[in-house]
Amino acid sequence: MLNKEPQYTLDTSDIEVDILSPYYIPEVAQLYEEVFSDHFLGHMGQGFLRLFCAQFMNSPTNYGYVAKNKGRIIGFVFGTIDGRPFSRFYRQNFWKLVFLVMARYVKDDYVRKHIKSRRSYISDALNSFFRRRPRRSKRSHERSLFTPARILAIGVVPSFRGLGIANRLTGHFCSQMKQEGIKKVGLSTLPWNERAIRFYKKDGWTVEESNDSSVSFMRSII
Repeated sequence: MLNKEPQYTLDTSDIEVDILSPYYIPEVAQLYEEVFSDHFLGHMGQGFLRLFCAQFMNSPTNYGYVAKNKGRIIGFVFGTIDGRPFSRFYRQNFWKLVFLVMARYVKDDYVRKHIKSRRSYISDALNSFFRRRPRRSKRSHERSLFTPARILAIGVVPSFRGLGIANRLTGHFCSQMKQEGIKKVGLSTLPWNERAIRFYKKDGWTVEESNDSSVSFMRSII
């Protein structure tokens, strides 16, 4: 999935990290589809992905950042401090999501083959839609400061990989979490993604758990 050799020599001063905004959503959704072409969400189509990416914009618990080079989006990172980061996403877009998922199920063999593996997400969507929205108290927010934040997705344009862009994105996210009092940041990847595993270890992440379905990492940011 990743090029072995970078195609560009890039001065890090040419990279700008910015907060995800509505202006960036179409380009980020396109990049998400490209980067995660071998993942379920990468097959959900641009309508779904634009809704999904928007959940990391202007949210008190979800965070989205982009890396830019001369105005072009070359990378992104999405993260959260919420244990159930997509509850609002499911609740606000339930019927749109039903239509979009059904359309992709009809059109895409990959979606049909792998939809059973997403049953837990379908269950979460149903529960979020039919359950009354819980009140978020000040105390629950204080507890979240002691719960690890999580990076949920990070992607870089293939031709720009190996140039330190992913490091800039994870570093920016962790710095933001530190400013907000978060003590730890976690993330996970698939066990077959050897390049990602090598990158996270080199980037200062420690393996916390490993099994047949995922490898989980943690980083202290005190």
